[in-house]
Amino acid sequence: HRFEHIPIPNPYKIVFKVLKFSLKTSRTRRQHRSAFTYWGEEPSRMDLAKERYGGCFSHEEVENVKTFLRIAAVLITVFSLFVPIVPLLKCSSYFVSQFKNGYEGDAALVVWFLSNFTPLLVLVPLFELVILPLFSKLEYFITNPLKGLGLSNLLIILSIVSLFLIDLIGRTSDDISNMPCFFTWENQQVNKTIQTSYLIVLIPSVLAGTSYFLTWIYSFEFLCSQSPFGMHGMITGLFWFLHGIFIDIGGGILLIVYYSPIYSVSFMSCTSWFTIMLCVIAVIGLVVYVLIARWYVNRVRDTDLGLRAAVEEHWENRLMAGKAMIDTESSEDFIISSFD
Repeated sequence: HRFEHIPIPNPYKIVFKVLKFSLKTSRTRRQHRSAFTYWGEEPSRMDLAKERYGGCFSHEEVENVKTFLRIAAVLITVFSLFVPIVPLLKCSSYFVSQFKNGYEGDAALVVWFLSNFTPLLVLVPLFELVILPLFSKLEYFITNPLKGLGLSNLLIILSIVSLFLIDLIGRTSDDISNMPCFFTWENQQVNKTIQTSYLIVLIPSVLAGTSYFLTWIYSFEFLCSQSPFGMHGMITGLFWFLHGIFIDIGGGILLIVYYSPIYSVSFMSCTSWFTIMLCVIAVIGLVVYVLIARWYVNRVRDTDLGLRAAVEEHWENRLMAGKAMIDTESSEDFIISSFD
């Protein structure tokens, strides 16, 4: 057997040509005609249908471009997931230093390791072996990648809010009114620290790590299940491009706070202002994502499966009827021959 060679058209050219044709013909007024017309009239109904569904392009090519644009809109709305990741995961050592014993030994390394690998080594087995058997209906929720990305948004918001509350309650309980910004902590001699174990930072760190872990899983599941034929590479490249932009935006916010630290005002510390900034970004991103996810239409693949099954069933019935007819004729011939 030989593998059938299926040529894959250039997806960039298809997207460019379809969008170019759509922009050129967007201002032209479409002609609406009743179905009770003669085929000889010009332009014919076939020409009108081709103009409506993409002109010189096939219906599949136009639908692929529409799906690509919808996927691009969804990928743009996940900015609220990747922007806070740099401050919450990559810079956990700065937050650890503000707490008791956070300046000693490998405290920062321990928090970083647990926040990055706890979702993989603990939460996944716990979810598969304990949570799913107890709550089987939860599986129907997590099989939808769009709902999974929404859950990741909620987890990153909970991570930011928990960090804000830990910092606020810790400073209030220990009566620390003027705490330096977490970026300049290592450069200043500060005697007062929050008298709480640095392990409490694991709460926002693990939540952020879980959100990051789920984001990767559901993002690639969404891309693999919804990408049109021949566009997987282009859409994957778009994902990595947007991912790099969002990470750079998060790093830029981090640099702005580093070079222009916000000083403590009343009960608001530098960490409080920073978490509020990230929380606003995450909440706006969640609202935009929910709107886009409700607008998104899932791509339905192999729409001709029902027709194919009907055709196969039809021919199977015909073969069975023909076989039954042959058996009937042979039995009749046997009966006639027995009488002779």
